[in-house]
Amino acid sequence: MTESEPQRPVTMRDVAKAAGVNPSTVSRALRNDQNVSKKRREQIIEIADKLGYRPNPFVQAFTAHVRGYRRLPSHAPIALLNSSQKQSGFNDLYAEGAVKYAHSMGYKIEPIHIDSVKGSFSRLKDVLIARGIRALLILPPAELIQMPELMDFPLAMSTIDYSLKNPNLHRATPSYFQNMEMALRVCAQKGYKRMAFCTYREEVDRIGMHWMGAFCGWRDLQVPANQVPIHYNPYSGNHNENSSKDDWDQLKDSFFEWFEREKPDLIIANSLFFYEWLKEKGLTFPHDIGFVHLGVNPSEESVSGIDQNHPQIGAAAVELIINQLQKNTQGVPPTMQTVLVYGNWIDGGTTR
Repeated sequence: MTESEPQRPVTMRDVAKAAGVNPSTVSRALRNDQNVSKKRREQIIEIADKLGYRPNPFVQAFTAHVRGYRRLPSHAPIALLNSSQKQSGFNDLYAEGAVKYAHSMGYKIEPIHIDSVKGSFSRLKDVLIARGIRALLILPPAELIQMPELMDFPLAMSTIDYSLKNPNLHRATPSYFQNMEMALRVCAQKGYKRMAFCTYREEVDRIGMHWMGAFCGWRDLQVPANQVPIHYNPYSGNHNENSSKDDWDQLKDSFFEWFEREKPDLIIANSLFFYEWLKEKGLTFPHDIGFVHLGVNPSEESVSGIDQNHPQIGAAAVELIINQLQKNTQGVPPTMQTVLVYGNWIDGGTTR
């Protein structure tokens, strides 16, 4: 071969010859097929790297499509784990999107509640393996944010939202930062000047500082007269039969102290109790003040805010699992990937 001639690409047959195995074994090893021993897989992958083997992306995409097409719903279940002890947020909408997308890709969703295995993750793992289930989608937990037992699950896994803190799984989540930017941009176009963000400890613990970061960045670019400090309360915002009345009253009192002092013309919040408190005070929307809800249910047409596109988030979480199944990867990933789904503005009746 002369220097002017292009170098022939390394093929799977070349790798097979160097490794002393069949091309089919090389194919399975490069797809991380568990039927090939771990030692042999590592040997073949090392040889392929040394030879400079690179898969043909068009052939890879076609074979992945064929493998996916052959999976019928009855033969490809994905378990959907719910660990919440109460109705939790938008889990029904997440599940709706997950079921629809899974079905379109030849899979089916099998719901399972942690209570059905008496809260035991060890028993859950045994049940899933015994039923031949190779994948697990975890809905956002309301209470149980640590699930270290999942470290030992030999399954393709993903979760939704930032609620699950341990372990770090691939996840699909609302794009909180961009959604806050959208709300601020839209409301600025409506003429609002002194926009404010209200939150509390539990909310920040759950999703982090995505909303806060976007709001602070926008606020600090405004003229000083229109810079309203965030209303952040260290008390929990969950008001139920188990919550402290003193904590709840203090949350409410501190809100109105802040409100009277700062006099915002628009409140942005993820929790509707701020909206209810303002109504209790006799304020009307949007005449007296504007209100933006960062987690609008599409059925709440009376409230302005962000529809986070929950069904699309559920679908994205399933897609993360299917990608793992097609690559034969399982367990907790060494590096977690996050898919962000943008929301849509809902022009309800609480803004101009």
